Amino acid sequence: MSQTILVHSDDDIRKIFSLNLTTYTGTDVVDRFSANEVIELLKILPSISLIVCLDKINEEKTAYQIHHFLKERKLDIPMIVLGEDDSLIGEVLQLQNPISWELLIKHAGELLGVKEEVTQTKVAPKYIPISLTYFFDIDHTPCEVYIRIKKNVSEYQFVKRLNAQDSFTYEDIEKYMKQGLKDLWIPKDYQQYFVTFVTNSIIARLEDELDLPSRLQTNANAYEIVREHIQKIGLSPEISELAENNIQSMISSLKSAPKIASLLKFLFSSKISYAYQKAHIVCVIGNFIMSKQSWYKARHLETFTYLSFFADITLKTAKQMKINSLEELEGAGLTPEEKEAVLNHAKDAVELIKAFNNTNEYLELVITQHQGSETGIGFPEEPNENIHPIAKVFVISDAFVKIMLDVNTPKSKKEIITILYHQFPQENYQKIIKVLEQKIE
Repeated sequence: MSQTILVHSDDDIRKIFSLNLTTYTGTDVVDRFSANEVIELLKILPSISLIVCLDKINEEKTAYQIHHFLKERKLDIPMIVLGEDDSLIGEVLQLQNPISWELLIKHAGELLGVKEEVTQTKVAPKYIPISLTYFFDIDHTPCEVYIRIKKNVSEYQFVKRLNAQDSFTYEDIEKYMKQGLKDLWIPKDYQQYFVTFVTNSIIARLEDELDLPSRLQTNANAYEIVREHIQKIGLSPEISELAENNIQSMISSLKSAPKIASLLKFLFSSKISYAYQKAHIVCVIGNFIMSKQSWYKARHLETFTYLSFFADITLKTAKQMKINSLEELEGAGLTPEEKEAVLNHAKDAVELIKAFNNTNEYLELVITQHQGSETGIGFPEEPNENIHPIAKVFVISDAFVKIMLDVNTPKSKKEIITILYHQFPQENYQKIIKVLEQKIE
């Protein structure tokens, strides 16, 4: 689903525009109330499809400031300005007041790539964007593939780049990435078929005998597909199957690695997403800690891998995933909605996996408690002593890895462990931290 930022100071007009944008173009509308709020969102979410904003709000030159930021960051995001700003003539589409919702929908539909029938019937997008991640582990597609090219301030055209069954390589997709493209486009009618085709292809690949670098790269690509699909659509059957194969592949990579230390070294140096890198390293560290506990059984590896995989799955940005305390949350510069997502992400992950085939009450319990809270909400100043032992191991493993991956924090294990001893003074957590002082072979 596309995402549109809507900036308007009149609540009633904003509600009308928002409702009709969603109804007629299928876009997900995100409300913002100033240029600064838009800019802060674009810093962490540059994949917005369209911005609709007033020319000015009070004394703020809203449209100008947003457009200046887009040019500065070289973000090719179309804008519809509600009102007139002489400095933006020829740069963006401007609609003179008063503006009807029908006129706004007509132009928004054109910029979002939907059909022209906008006032009488609900509009379905003709083309939809597909993240380049989906193309990394396939060499052909079941449908035509397009790129979107800007014709002028109010129009895009879609140019075919691949026919159905045309072959391509990873290097071909990489070229698009280097050109700054984030998405390719496919006909809307093929969305479900395309997702199923890609997930089946990746599952087949994960079931092959892959060397460690290939397995981890495929795992990382699959994980990003799962995350993106979950956040836009939810946990559909084909994505559930892909997630399950991804989890089993993570377990396989840990079991087959000759040494944990070599696996960790490879994970730390790989060019994979922060989200997957963190999930897999937490899994490795957590399993090392658990293996030293008197209560450890082989089945706990699988539980911990599921936990590592789903813990942050509802969070959209690396900035959110790096937060480890209320203090860090307040200083992260997140919007109220993003803060709320961080505070509730454990609870939200549990709600999500209730649709997952292999869930159970035990798994849901440890996911609920993985940030140290019994309720799955917030970051306790001192993690609860009553949470499940596996959740306690996750709390320490997660904190350890966040520090390891942060470029601005100490990197020696001794320094990190000192930080953890100070951060988690409770006896049970101190015992877990002590395990990390042992050499990881």
